[in-house]
Amino acid sequence: MDFLTPKGVTKPLPDFMTDPAGNPASSEPVLGAEFASSDTPTPAPDKPDLDLGDLESSPGLAEYSEYATKGAGYLVSLATELELQGHWDRSLLAWERVLDSCHPSPQERKTAEDAIVRIRPTLTHWNIDPVGDIPLLLQLGNPRRASDNFKQSAQEAADFLRGDSDHTLLIEARITTSRSPNTATDTPISISFSGSGKGESQPRSMMPGNDEVEHYRLLILSNSYQLVRQELANLDGIVPPLTSNHPGNPRLDFQRQVTRLHWLRFAESLNRSAPAEN
Repeated sequence: MDFLTPKGVTKPLPDFMTDPAGNPASSEPVLGAEFASSDTPTPAPDKPDLDLGDLESSPGLAEYSEYATKGAGYLVSLATELELQGHWDRSLLAWERVLDSCHPSPQERKTAEDAIVRIRPTLTHWNIDPVGDIPLLLQLGNPRRASDNFKQSAQEAADFLRGDSDHTLLIEARITTSRSPNTATDTPISISFSGSGKGESQPRSMMPGNDEVEHYRLLILSNSYQLVRQELANLDGIVPPLTSNHPGNPRLDFQRQVTRLHWLRFAESLNRSAPAEN
């Protein structure tokens, strides 16, 4: 309040309250300065017309493969919508199709991998009837007498691989040893997979550095990943896993990059009938 100006004297308005033309500032609101109503809905971002499939039927492991031509972005949107609606089993299948049926961007791939790792532990095994398991052998050719640690690591690796297939495969470890007493100490161990059909996959060799269970298990799983990837790369109609991103922990390569459809195609390839000879 102004206590210094005599009563009845009107002082001119300060400059900041007048316009450049000298007109007093209007008390009316400035035209066009209206705020948007909070009741106006924000337009939702456009999303593709998603086909969720027949939600009343039981899906197969190859479900949503037919949408691969629409691209990884479509399958990411489809998987997200299925997850939001609570169709967890179908959502997982759609996320897997991002990896094994498309060529996603790095961000799309990471989103799919994270979703698969998040959802799979919450669901029951795909195959709950052991009779339906597809048999495979994890062949380990040890040129020397196999130690107890090597036997333990081979069994643990086979159990992990069966679990990673969601119990669709029955993977058993088979160790063969040489009976020759003159086997050189630096002879490598061979590793391969075999089924009941065409025989073994292309074998690989590994040279253990010590006799520790964890060391053997790391060697077996990392080479198994390369064998699976190598076999799938020769098949049509499926995108093989990437090269190893976790050389120190091959379990993560399987859990994040090998889908259940990958395992099914791998097993079918090893168990297919050999071509008839003329």
